[in-house]
Amino acid sequence: MEKFFDLFKKNLKTLRLELRLLEPSAENAELIWNTLKAENRGDFAFINYSPKYDKPLPESVDDVLEIMKNDDKMAADNGVVWYIFHNNNLVGYQRIHYWPQSKTIQFAAVWFVKSAWGHGFSQEVHNTLEQISFEQLKVHRVTRQCMAGNLHSKKSIENAGYHLDGCVRDSHLMPDGTWMDHLTYTKLESEYKD
Repeated sequence: MEKFFDLFKKNLKTLRLELRLLEPSAENAELIWNTLKAENRGDFAFINYSPKYDKPLPESVDDVLEIMKNDDKMAADNGVVWYIFHNNNLVGYQRIHYWPQSKTIQFAAVWFVKSAWGHGFSQEVHNTLEQISFEQLKVHRVTRQCMAGNLHSKKSIENAGYHLDGCVRDSHLMPDGTWMDHLTYTKLESEYKD
């Protein structure tokens, strides 16, 4: 567990991106809000920014700060929350959790602003996190999840060589009142770099 925090509880860099730890503060909430308020909410119909939040995107700086505080609590014992920057501009978010009893890293939540879609940023982040997970931490398994209707995430996960383990039917109540299935994928240490 200690090694996990040493490797993950810090800012990280990929080839083009920075993954930054941000404290829940009014200043950081405003930074995130200024990025999100320009987004078209319809583009994020399949994204729950936070599991305790019932809208695709927050609606104010106060909402963002509350989400940051909730995420910080959820990640306190076994997780990390990063905000992803490209050329010093916020473009996304990534939360992971570590489950020591099963030696599993769970890529729990990820989103990117629409202007960052299609640039391979998600794969770049996940490749870096996989490398640390499998090569340095020697975990047994990495899991990724998405809602069945989130075709961008589904394609990204499948293209990265993950195995579909299962589908939880009608798992998420969407903001429009419909239900959506939840898909769980895994990659085992033995499958890494096959």
